[in-house]
Amino acid sequence: MLPGKVQPESWREALKLMGHCPLCGGNYATDSARRLGGMGVANLVHLTCAKCQGGFMAMVMVSPAGLSSVGMVTDLNYNDAVRLHDAPEIDLDEVINGYEYLKHNWY
Repeated sequence: MLPGKVQPESWREALKLMGHCPLCGGNYATDSARRLGGMGVANLVHLTCAKCQGGFMAMVMVSPAGLSSVGMVTDLNYNDAVRLHDAPEIDLDEVINGYEYLKHNWY
């Protein structure tokens, strides 16, 4: 990647820095990374470890100033991640209803 320029697929270059699975230490192949979406310089990416099949999701931000990422281990496979990413947001009433249900029906 050229300094000071953001290339369309530069998020793939940034993934080279996240080369190891946090679960088993296996190497991530950059072709295992699949982009869920993005806005501006931020890209939401799902990776699957070839060794343990563990999932990892990362928000990768690439800008002329440099790159930044934050990620987490997940039990979602890519298809689950896409389904949930595309689902409508949960509203406040749904959160309150869920809380009330658990409060009164927890065994």
